[in-house]
Amino acid sequence: MLILEDCTWLSEIGPLISQLKKLRSLNLRKCSLVKKLPLQPCWMQSLRELLIDETGIKEIIIDSDSLKELQKLSACGCTELGYISPIGHLTKLESLALDGTKINLDPETFEFPRNLWRLSLRNCSMVLELPPSVRELRNLKTLKMGGTPLREFPEDIVNLKKLEEIDFSGCTNLEAQDSCDISGLSSLRILRLSSSIVAGLPQNICGLSRLQTLDILECDQLRVLPELPSSLQSLRWGSRKTTVPDLSHLTDLKELLLKDVQHPVGGLLNLKTPRNFSTLTLLQELTLSYMELDLTQLPLTPSLSTVSLEHCKIPEPKFSILKYLSELKLGNCNLAEIDGLEDLERLEVLEIIDCRSITDLNGLKDLPRLRKVGGVFSAQPSLPEFTRHVDKDICGRKKPEANSSGPAIGRGITNLASKQLLKDASSKSTAAQLFNKDEKEKKKQK
Repeated sequence: MLILEDCTWLSEIGPLISQLKKLRSLNLRKCSLVKKLPLQPCWMQSLRELLIDETGIKEIIIDSDSLKELQKLSACGCTELGYISPIGHLTKLESLALDGTKINLDPETFEFPRNLWRLSLRNCSMVLELPPSVRELRNLKTLKMGGTPLREFPEDIVNLKKLEEIDFSGCTNLEAQDSCDISGLSSLRILRLSSSIVAGLPQNICGLSRLQTLDILECDQLRVLPELPSSLQSLRWGSRKTTVPDLSHLTDLKELLLKDVQHPVGGLLNLKTPRNFSTLTLLQELTLSYMELDLTQLPLTPSLSTVSLEHCKIPEPKFSILKYLSELKLGNCNLAEIDGLEDLERLEVLEIIDCRSITDLNGLKDLPRLRKVGGVFSAQPSLPEFTRHVDKDICGRKKPEANSSGPAIGRGITNLASKQLLKDASSKSTAAQLFNKDEKEKKKQK
């Protein structure tokens, strides 16, 4: 194993590794001055892992008699990378990640290695469609193509019985595929279509008995939802053209997010708390926006620990009934006060943004687990004298400047302590952020 990650001074690697004939792993991540890989015949015969993320490499040329043992090739964030030679002969390759590159996979000539189990092409701006050879990837488990100009749901993948995750989020050209038959995806657990222009989902989605996560947030063209499989554990939904579906049969749900990121025309949406919400007894996280809520209709079970409400009207804000909450987040909600704070004995975090009528937070005084109170207020709220340390991150609402524009909640968030986090994240490329996110997820799994 040779790790040269972050060697920003390194521009050529041939002399360093030409004699390492038994080298199994080479990590050149973030070596931005490295523009090309050296000739391969000797040193790459035993290589199993090649990591060249965020380098300056412009092309990957792999000889037909080289890299026969390679199992993982990762070139995420190589913004100058525009060509990869045929790799169908890499029969042991299991993971291929080319996120954020300029590579164009020619459907007529490009062939994927048949033993791939993970394929990631996120934010590849030149990938309009998948080569037909994808239908031969019988072992493929993960397909990530978020942020690509993909136009249609690839019919060549619908019979890949081992496929567990499909991510087409951010594919803003992806249109409806109501007639697409995905019943052959019998192992599918995760389907992400958020921020796409799909106007309909495959009607037979209900037959996917292993589907656990469905993300259709910000699908503003989505008009009708078919019946969803009862196996769902996470549902992220948001569309200005679809009413809240019947969720009563989704009794395995642990995460539910029903929201619209934009203010609906005409003010608050005419949506009431969905009926039979109370049947979701396993729910752990609940996020709602632009609804008129009856808190008594929410699941009042010990499992519900996190509730986030944005732009909601709450006529009777008696939060004492949600006594098992550990996190409560309110943003731009229409409510007079928060009644029953003193009864939320498990509450650890309270965040409030621009709920203008909320001025009294004295009910927090004796909560034994409380560790953080934060938010943006038009006037300084009344806080108790805590007997132990509680992190307080309270910001006042500044008067908007003459030329300021944009939603109030967006301006408020910039005043919070997360400002530096947002700044740091924006300084990295999208592909780099996705790569770092993947690495963190892998560490959590370990």
